[in-house]
Amino acid sequence: MLRALADCNNFFASCERALNPALIGVPIVVLSNNDGCVIARSSEAKLLGIPMGAPFFQVRRVCEAHSVKVFSSNFSVYGDFSERVMEVLAKQARDFESYSIDEAFLGFPDMPEADARALGHRIRNDVLSNTGISVSIGMGATKVLCKLANERAKGDAESGGVIVVPYSPAGREEFLKGVKTRDIWGVGKGLATRLRGHGILSAQDLAEADPAFIRRLAGVVGERIALELRGIPCHEIIENAEARKSIMVSRSFGRPVSDFTDLSEAIATHAVRAAEKLRQENLATSTVTVFFGTNRFQKDAEQYGTSETEEIDFLTDDLGVIGAMAQRALKRVFKEGYFYKKAGVILTELSSKDIVQETLPGLGTAVPSSRNRLMKAVDTINAKLGKEMVRPASTGFERKWKSKSEQLSENSQTQEKVLPKTNGVPKRRIRFHE
Repeated sequence: MLRALADCNNFFASCERALNPALIGVPIVVLSNNDGCVIARSSEAKLLGIPMGAPFFQVRRVCEAHSVKVFSSNFSVYGDFSERVMEVLAKQARDFESYSIDEAFLGFPDMPEADARALGHRIRNDVLSNTGISVSIGMGATKVLCKLANERAKGDAESGGVIVVPYSPAGREEFLKGVKTRDIWGVGKGLATRLRGHGILSAQDLAEADPAFIRRLAGVVGERIALELRGIPCHEIIENAEARKSIMVSRSFGRPVSDFTDLSEAIATHAVRAAEKLRQENLATSTVTVFFGTNRFQKDAEQYGTSETEEIDFLTDDLGVIGAMAQRALKRVFKEGYFYKKAGVILTELSSKDIVQETLPGLGTAVPSSRNRLMKAVDTINAKLGKEMVRPASTGFERKWKSKSEQLSENSQTQEKVLPKTNGVPKRRIRFHE
């Protein structure tokens, strides 16, 4: 079986370019929540030496000097682009595994090397034309080989963004000689140092090593990496991910929050969003946990952080019930006199909505069926008119606590006319942490 890894290039920056093609060729950086740190860079920004994870205040002058376009993160838009990319990729492959927000493994029947390369280019062109997002594709007999090929494709302009690990033993050997052990997927700094101590300096050295010796040195994980480098699959493509065990929504505040009303609004907002995600995946919950805390990096300030859980004896996806549970938990543990930096909501004890049974008399009050129709109406309106067009008043109006997003793109997920279409193919919901 032939495998491939499709990886979106500079994904968040590419999404901004897809929304505004005038940004093509312009250096771009995308900032984390609260506009704190650099979490994505275009190739042009990387060449300017802007490091990943750098606090924005440290690179602000470089950005200004080189006319770098700076964006606040817009995760709802990036999530929408991810779904579109994954839908296009899934149509192309016999087997499909969404590996992350911007990566997917694909499986195909065996085919000649030239045909595999041509297929990779067709997939790449299809994703670009349907979504506006550029992907690099690495192809090979195993996931590890695909990852190595993908990394090389990103920096090899002559490949056109597609590289196939040579099928012949001699060709694969030559390919692996050019890869240092520290650059192999799954090999961390510590393992690379241990391997180097035994003269294993390249991916080819690791492929040639005795598997039993590698197992003693690096455990079964290291042994599997070595076998995959030989072209022996140890990691299959997983089409159906395990059922989600929890849903979390959290945010840092744009300014410190000390007032209960502000904290309550934030918790209510997170609870509503968590309930929405729950319904999107056809799940229900019986357990809600809230958490919040002060800024632990401010050593001179008094610290307080806690979490509290509220449970009910029936399963629900109703935003009103979940929001009420979150508020009850918050009231039990809130303390005045502290400046809080972050808060969030976690839903656990999740079950499929399809298997939820009605509660028996005396075992709890189930949510009326009319509320299900209300939830569907709310989701339909928000999907059509824009995020949070309909929401509970408990989520607040001024929301002074909201994260900073001073560099947010003018384009948004509600502007469907600027978002590429996928020829009417239904979108596949991709899990995206918020």
